[in-house]
Amino acid sequence: MDNGLRLGVFLCDCGGTLSKAIDFSAIKAELEKISDVTYVSISHDLCLERARKVMQEDIKDKGINRVVVAACSPELHENGFMNIIQAAGVNRYLLSMANIREQCFWAHPDKGKAAKKAMNQIGTAIDRARFLEPVEQTKISVNRDVLVIGGGITGIATVIELSNLNLKTTLIEKKTALGGKLNQFANLYPVRVTPGELLAAKLKQVTERQNIDVLTSAELIDVSGQAGNFTAKIRSGKKELVRNFGAIIFATGCDSQSPGQIYGLEPSNNIVTQSQLEEMIKSSSKVEEIPQSICFITDTSDKHSRVSSFSVLENALGIKEKSGGEVCVLCQSLQIDGAGLERLYRDCRNKGVLFIKFDIPPKILKQDGEIRIEVEDVLMSGERLTLSCDLLVVEETSMPPLDSKVLSSTLNIGLDARGFYQENNVHLYPVASNREGIFFAGNCHADLDLMRALTEASNAALSAYQLLAQEKITVEAEKTMVDPDKCRFCLTCIRACPHHAIQEFRVNHEKMVAQIVDLACQGCGICAVVCPAKAIKSKDWSDEQILAELELLGEHV
Repeated sequence: MDNGLRLGVFLCDCGGTLSKAIDFSAIKAELEKISDVTYVSISHDLCLERARKVMQEDIKDKGINRVVVAACSPELHENGFMNIIQAAGVNRYLLSMANIREQCFWAHPDKGKAAKKAMNQIGTAIDRARFLEPVEQTKISVNRDVLVIGGGITGIATVIELSNLNLKTTLIEKKTALGGKLNQFANLYPVRVTPGELLAAKLKQVTERQNIDVLTSAELIDVSGQAGNFTAKIRSGKKELVRNFGAIIFATGCDSQSPGQIYGLEPSNNIVTQSQLEEMIKSSSKVEEIPQSICFITDTSDKHSRVSSFSVLENALGIKEKSGGEVCVLCQSLQIDGAGLERLYRDCRNKGVLFIKFDIPPKILKQDGEIRIEVEDVLMSGERLTLSCDLLVVEETSMPPLDSKVLSSTLNIGLDARGFYQENNVHLYPVASNREGIFFAGNCHADLDLMRALTEASNAALSAYQLLAQEKITVEAEKTMVDPDKCRFCLTCIRACPHHAIQEFRVNHEKMVAQIVDLACQGCGICAVVCPAKAIKSKDWSDEQILAELELLGEHV
């Protein structure tokens, strides 16, 4: 341990809120007794610019070389504090944070427990700070081209957004034409244009852009490399192309599965799926060709599907407005969350669409070509109703893209329990994959309506731009590193790394060892934990740092 340490501890009471349970003056007095703690301050608003300037000046004036901040969650402000200490001339990684808001004040209504835990948290942060090591930064060159996979409306919107950000983009689509499922839609809500008009407008923008290259009848075969420098093999027709990209965005959409049987009845002319209904509406040139009595049934196979519920409401309203016939929706728990979807539901009600809610699945019979439905209406105290209709429309189940398993294996990206692509963090990084530089947009990873999918197209494009905004980007050099003398090349770390950030490397043309790619590494520390030879060290969370924290906590158990 370096005896020349000069620790500065900065306490924040979050505008006085935390002072209701935590005595900051008492904590300050205790911290000032610690020999290597040079300076302790109390602030009301460390998250504001004025207080941060004062903090920066204090670090310079007091000669502080390790910084401890006791405030709110590091997830919110850690990067901001790192920028402050870097501007003050201290390595940005010599920062340790104690979360005394979420983990102390919010978690413990008892003032005594909250204050005691806050002191423990600050103490462990100080002990960790003593063993922090500086991490140097370096710049590496990146390829600023982006590959977008999937030529549906989400993929098209993504390449347009990327083009607006001056990034050259290649869009590949396995079918012969762009558009995807938008070609099948009969209605779009709340967009006041037809699906054909929307698609034509988007395709016009694509063809007018010089920095967008479109490959149809094309598919991704293989990908190697890391974020900033991917090499992709693409089969386009009979040709095989090799191109380099800095980022990859999946917008492959989802597939749908039609039920083989509906309540024991085979699909027929008057028992159809949502997709078949939309084809019927699009091909009907006359209003008279649309059945005058239509019943929708949903929530029978997947009652948590947002897309299915949206399609039911959209088509029910479209039919009601076009033909004025009788439209009934049988549902269990309609999922209508999202911008404008409550208005869609109300528009359906106002236009005369009848909604019947059930707990017990309805009984459906087919007699003399007529569909008869027996259902207990929950909203009418379980009263049994008998309905008849000319056409019964059943829901379809959203399924992962057919090639998701193959592409997941090829690119080492995760899948969720249903087989869809898995986000890195659904709340914090909803369009990021487990691999740096690979992003998702649209229904390939989530159950999204049109407006949400278009929003994700913008988010994914912006995420790629943040990575590739400059031709050279700054990364932490050897934040996590492998000791080649200790490495036995057992491959344990390579198999365990969820971010595919470890590769093989030959030392002096002889010994093979593991090597961590700085740009791809996300600092999770899994490799350091599983290494049987203890050859991997994370400067963020070294054994010395963790043991120092545990030692202090052990004193209070």
